[in-house]
Amino acid sequence: MSDQPTLLGREDVLERCRAQLDAGAGVLLYGPAGIGKSAVVEVLGAEAAAQGQLVLRSTPSAVEAGLPHLTLCDLFSGVLDVDPPALPGHLRAALETALLRGAPLAGAATDQLAIRLGVLELLRGLALRGTVLLVLDDAHWIDPASAEVLAFAARRLGGLPVRMLVTERVEPGAEPLAIELLPPQVTEIALDGLPETLLGELLRNRLDMPLTGDTLGRVRASSGGNPLYALELGRALRRRGEPVRPDEPLPVPDRLRPLLSARLAELPVAAMPALLLVAAAARPGRELLPTDDPGLAVGLATGVLGLSPGGELRFSHPLLGELVYADATPAQRQAAHTRLADLVPDPVERVRHRALATPGPDRALAEALEAAAEVALARGAPGTAAELCRLAAEHTPGVVDEEPAGAPADGPALVSHRLLAAARHAHAAGLPDQVRSACLAVIRGPDPADRVGARLLHARLPGQDPADVKALLDAAALDAGGDPRLTGWVLLARAYQAFHETGVRAGPPGLDRIEELARDAGDEELEVEAIATRLAHQLHRDPQGSLAVLERGCALAAGQPLTEASIFMRQIQAVALVRSGDVPGALGAHERLRADTERAGRTLDLCDLLFTATGLYERAGRCSEAHATGQYGGRLRAELESDRLGELLQRGAAELNGGTAERAFELLDAAASAWARTDAVEWLAYALGLRGRAEWLLGRYEASARSQRRSRSLLHRQGYTDPAMFLIDADLAESLILTGATAEAAGLLGEARAEAARLGRDVVTLGLTRSRILLAGVTGDPRAAADELRALLPGDHPYPLEVARALLTLAALERRARRRAAARAALQEAAERYTLAGCVPYLRHAEAELARLDAPEGPLSDLELRIAELVRAGATNREIAGVLHLSVKAVEANLTRLFRRLGVRNRAELISRAPAG
Repeated sequence: MSDQPTLLGREDVLERCRAQLDAGAGVLLYGPAGIGKSAVVEVLGAEAAAQGQLVLRSTPSAVEAGLPHLTLCDLFSGVLDVDPPALPGHLRAALETALLRGAPLAGAATDQLAIRLGVLELLRGLALRGTVLLVLDDAHWIDPASAEVLAFAARRLGGLPVRMLVTERVEPGAEPLAIELLPPQVTEIALDGLPETLLGELLRNRLDMPLTGDTLGRVRASSGGNPLYALELGRALRRRGEPVRPDEPLPVPDRLRPLLSARLAELPVAAMPALLLVAAAARPGRELLPTDDPGLAVGLATGVLGLSPGGELRFSHPLLGELVYADATPAQRQAAHTRLADLVPDPVERVRHRALATPGPDRALAEALEAAAEVALARGAPGTAAELCRLAAEHTPGVVDEEPAGAPADGPALVSHRLLAAARHAHAAGLPDQVRSACLAVIRGPDPADRVGARLLHARLPGQDPADVKALLDAAALDAGGDPRLTGWVLLARAYQAFHETGVRAGPPGLDRIEELARDAGDEELEVEAIATRLAHQLHRDPQGSLAVLERGCALAAGQPLTEASIFMRQIQAVALVRSGDVPGALGAHERLRADTERAGRTLDLCDLLFTATGLYERAGRCSEAHATGQYGGRLRAELESDRLGELLQRGAAELNGGTAERAFELLDAAASAWARTDAVEWLAYALGLRGRAEWLLGRYEASARSQRRSRSLLHRQGYTDPAMFLIDADLAESLILTGATAEAAGLLGEARAEAARLGRDVVTLGLTRSRILLAGVTGDPRAAADELRALLPGDHPYPLEVARALLTLAALERRARRRAAARAALQEAAERYTLAGCVPYLRHAEAELARLDAPEGPLSDLELRIAELVRAGATNREIAGVLHLSVKAVEANLTRLFRRLGVRNRAELISRAPAG
């Protein structure tokens, strides 16, 4: 009798799976327990391994579903032991910690996103070496932390040779849920029962026991064609030793549970403790049981237990383990967990077993659960930390009768405190439903301070009505009851809400009072938060006055762990330096902050830092680094999954430094459209302004003016009038000049010069000057304007690209003045500067202008003039062909020649530059 799985009747399924996996699609096999999903997976996995593919497999069980990252351990622990791909240090550390291969660094919490990115980058590295097959058998038992990581990675592995083969138990009539774990291209295959003929062959092969037609039909009906059920029924019939008469029932009913109970009932009672220990353990290694344990010997001898390739004990089918666990009495399960708590080495797993072994309140256990939650948090599993804190709350003694005589009760206040911690961890994990549930429980609790914290946290949940937020803040103010610290936090929440609604056009309310309350209460964290909020406003309105505040805030934050507020404060420090023209100082400060943030594993904060870094590198004339940083930041934004606008904006900004204007426009146009689903007005303004730059590069001057005009208007409405914040004034003025809106351009330049003078922003003077001189050249004498601009051009500038941009303007003026040699020299110098900076889109623009300058100057033919006129009128190629009685291909050929002769790249540039007929 063979112990190998038989796949009779699954040839079509195997072929479909092979075809889909070869095409790079994921495969989801689903059906009821025992239908043969794992057997299909065994064959496909063996085939893949024989072909040289790297096969990574996990087969979790029900009792493992609550343990964080256990599936990741199954999949990747072996990979990390043998020549793993290189990973960034902070991602490698996060992954090692999550897989229990290294202890978390003291004070360096690793967030969940870092683990996700670590797995994603690990898979990308493995895929560079060859095809990878991820096999997730019994995906319904994958722990949530692993499921989130795998789903995250699956959505981002397009184009790489990483295949996913997933099985899920789905009862008839239900729908599979594991599709979230697979990449977008997925084939769902439902496994149904085998026909009678194949079931008969299966039973003969596996049991060496032929069945008559009637008996086979009854087995088929009772099993529903389920191979596992049929085999178990066949074993029961063989044990019976005699045929079943038609009027007799089968030795076992047609339901799975009684079938498995009959099989387990054959085992001696002495075997059950060992089987229960295996069923309750997360990773049941052989060390859990001594070699001579009678239960282990019986389990292995009967085939109820087996050994995985890694040497772990497992049931021959997960349902057996579930049944063993479910049939145990509460006292038996508690005993198993008590024993496991003494055997397992991991502190989180150990305290979890203790919690499952303890039915009632236990002060020491609740404290241990709190400590385990901190370990889970450091491992990057805030969701697990939230669950452990919830368990700590449940095990917290609440009344005196629950404590030994003479011991005080912890009371509902401590329960509330632990639930609030659970809510905060859930918030960090992105679990709003758990946040809401825990916060509501705390709000109903007795502790006013915790109620304040819960209400303020609840107010930060996304998608809430402003009226509901106001009600929460009002209720929090009442709960604060005049307490200085609590009142300060409530006022800070109101200030944050005001900032969110109005930007910096009005001063934040109550910051002086908040800082005073923080000092009175000795709450340095609150004081740092208040100073950071003040700086967000003051930097835009009074840059010089903000320096002293910034220095005080940074000194205060220096003695605290890295927090969102302290990161923001140091980020503002770099921003203040770059706006004043100290670009090297800004880059140094920002790069140190970025390194500290990466070491602390604060990946969410890193996203904001990368956006700022992209702009800093651009202003420093280091566009290759700006491009790489922007791409990385965009990737991180995409991996946050909730920030489409930010992702597109950052990728678009990267393209404007090292990509193409066409791709930049696509991304930034999509970003502007994505804003409709957010309320991030400032980011919309950036998207529009950058889109305007792309449109200018593409020769779409009217569109550029519209985009940049709206961008500037949005920024000014929010109070962002500092010309050094976002370099838009000079570019918008130039687009306006080129479209004939000279009066509007003059007014804009006057406003910008006045604001630059008020704020001491000498660094933007060159940009405003080149636009002012262009205006003079377009409306007056271009020769005199070119001479003036050439005389004012500096050899160096804090923002090197500003010199290159002024050279482009100089070339345009020289061309208007019909001094082609001077225009060529200006363009060549601009191209050299853009080459040195690595600024690809503007380099391409300068090269195109040189080509246009050097294009033949002979007169256009009558046909060319007529085509140009029709293009100006907005006619399509097909419409032009109809008017001129040409073929569409002839029109396309003539347009190509026109583009070449006029030195333009597209219809928009032809419209702006072709001579009138």
